[in-house]
Amino acid sequence: MTDNNTYSPQDGAEKKPLMVYVTAPATLPGGYTFEALINDDPDRPFTCEVPEDGVVEGQTFLAPVPVDLSGPRINAPTGAWKDGLFDCFNYGVCHPHIWCAFFCSKLAMAQIMTRMQLTWLGEPGPFVATKNTFRVIVILLLSYAVYSTSLRFARSEYTAETVPPLFVIMDYIGSTLFLIW
Repeated sequence: MTDNNTYSPQDGAEKKPLMVYVTAPATLPGGYTFEALINDDPDRPFTCEVPEDGVVEGQTFLAPVPVDLSGPRINAPTGAWKDGLFDCFNYGVCHPHIWCAFFCSKLAMAQIMTRMQLTWLGEPGPFVATKNTFRVIVILLLSYAVYSTSLRFARSEYTAETVPPLFVIMDYIGSTLFLIW
C-alpha cells in the first residue's frame, strides 16, 4: 500500500488520494459525514463523507483517506439528523430500546459509551480500556442497587425516630456518590 505523502505522479498527472473501501453503517443521504476505521483499527479513525447519491446500509463505497490522520478521535456526524423526532417509535412502543432509554437510562448511556469507545469515566481510550465499559457500568449499577436495598432492609426494623444516624449517613453518602457519578 502506498502512502499519500510519498506518492509521486508521473508525467505531470494529478496527485490522487489513497482510497479505501468503506461499508455504510446505515442508510445515509449524500454529503453526510461519519467516522470510519481503517482496517477496523480503533486507533485509525477518519471522517468519511457519503457520496452525492447517498448510500444504503451495508453498501460498500470508495472514500479518500485524508493525508493527515491526526485529527480529533471522535467526530460527530454532520449535515442533518439521521432520524426524525418520533422515529424511535418506528418499531413500535414495545421495542426494547425505548424501554431501556425510559427506564434504564444508565444502561442506554453505557451502550452508547461503549459504541463511542469511551471508558466508564466518559473519556476516549484505547480498545483495551473501552471494551468493558458496559460491563463496568452494569456492575456499578448492581452494586448500588444491592447497597441501597441492604440499607433499606436494615432500616425497616426501626421507626423514623429510632433510625440510627449511621444508616442515614450511609444512605446519604451512597446516593450522593451515585448522583455525582
